[in-house]
Amino acid sequence: MPEKKMTAEMKAALREALSGDASRVKKGTLSALVRRGFMEKSGDLTLEGWRNAVASLKLPDQCAQLDISLEIIEGVQFGNEPERTAWSHYKQKGYEGGYCEGGPVLLLIRAAALDLFANLNPFGSREDACSRFTEAQLKIHEGHISEIAAAVEAADRDTVLRGFREIYRSLMVQEAYPELTEAAIGSIFTALGGKALREITRAIAEDPYQYRAGWPDLTLAKGEDMLWVEVKTTDKLHMSQIITMTKMKPLLPGKLLVLQLAKL
Repeated sequence: MPEKKMTAEMKAALREALSGDASRVKKGTLSALVRRGFMEKSGDLTLEGWRNAVASLKLPDQCAQLDISLEIIEGVQFGNEPERTAWSHYKQKGYEGGYCEGGPVLLLIRAAALDLFANLNPFGSREDACSRFTEAQLKIHEGHISEIAAAVEAADRDTVLRGFREIYRSLMVQEAYPELTEAAIGSIFTALGGKALREITRAIAEDPYQYRAGWPDLTLAKGEDMLWVEVKTTDKLHMSQIITMTKMKPLLPGKLLVLQLAKL
């Protein structure tokens, strides 16, 4: 397996290629990046090279590359809970939702297809189908993704809420996805719709453990409007976020944005 560690010169070369000008990249640097799978001999970036180039940028430039809006709120006291602070900010604007990264979507999938997950459960345990993480069940039942996606699309609001109530009785689930409510799940499902949730399910199922991470921190709905908000303070987008947001952005209805909280 090729060594993935890069020098500052290699990172600079990736950024130059990202800007469309790889002509000044030295031959030795180009060869090293080709060996690592980050560039083609022509000087074009591979997908992995593009991801690494974006990861090396500053936050505003990352957002520009991903075509994601960047909004800044100054003078916010967020302590150790910036995500929860941002969640409260949007709740005051009438949004319902959660701040547990991709938790609402993963729980929606599990709730919508709970009967099927229970029937497929290798232990014959409905309780296990309730408490086992959705990404694990998608991996275990990878031969049944079409059935799961169909069940997700066919579920109505009552089915989803009934499944959510059953799943969320688990203290382990509550700890993993805190402060989710039936009203929030119902609002998100209504705004999202079965077809969009089906396509998201299919996309996550392509690589469940990869796509369980990197989701926007907030999943929010108000009527038919949806917001997917990644919350930042002084850091920038990480590789898992770049990978997942790039994959999911075309499938997510509503607006995807990065919200930066800044202290005065």
